[in-house]
Amino acid sequence: MKRKSLSIVLVAIATGGLTFAGNGGDMNDEDEENPGPAYGLTGSKSTLYWEGFKPGGMHHGTVEAVTGEALTAGNEITGGTFEIDLTTIRNDDIENDGMRERLVNHLKSKDFFYVEKYPRAYFKITRVEPEGFPSGETSRGSTHVVTGDLTIRDNTHEISFSAEVAMDEQVIHARTGEIKLNRTRWEVNHMSRSVFAGLKDNFINDEMVVKLDLHFDRN
Repeated sequence: MKRKSLSIVLVAIATGGLTFAGNGGDMNDEDEENPGPAYGLTGSKSTLYWEGFKPGGMHHGTVEAVTGEALTAGNEITGGTFEIDLTTIRNDDIENDGMRERLVNHLKSKDFFYVEKYPRAYFKITRVEPEGFPSGETSRGSTHVVTGDLTIRDNTHEISFSAEVAMDEQVIHARTGEIKLNRTRWEVNHMSRSVFAGLKDNFINDEMVVKLDLHFDRN
């Protein structure tokens, strides 16, 4: 069998001219009157990686089309909203063209992401905090924790992940380690042992992994 993984995205930061306050990017009255520049995600320079697992094996690939924007105000990142085009799911580990196409089509089907009905996933940043790591994570090199609402198949849940972010006046570069997601929270239940009884070893792991390498240019 096979598996997928997906999700999406992030971004926030400070170094160089910007710094983060401990309030997670809440705006004060002065910030609201003086919003800072927005930074648009550059898809050609960005990559979303996914990994899915089953007993004795795994698959991995990318999602090619990601669009979005990071917002700033005063000296803080105030948020952002991002979209992932799930119709661009790609597998990178299967060499046989026919088998690779079958896997990708299965990931796009009702069993997984159901892209005919839900072609996009969404991530809305709600908070960005310097240092610290969510859920005991200790990702070396990370500088911030990003929290937001991830929507897949019209299901929305909050997630947090650590990220290494750097910024100057023109560019934001954000990179994560492994972001571990339980796919069943978003009703991606195919061959889940926690959802269906009697699968024995014929199951796909609930946990999927996403890694982001994102580039934003000032608008």
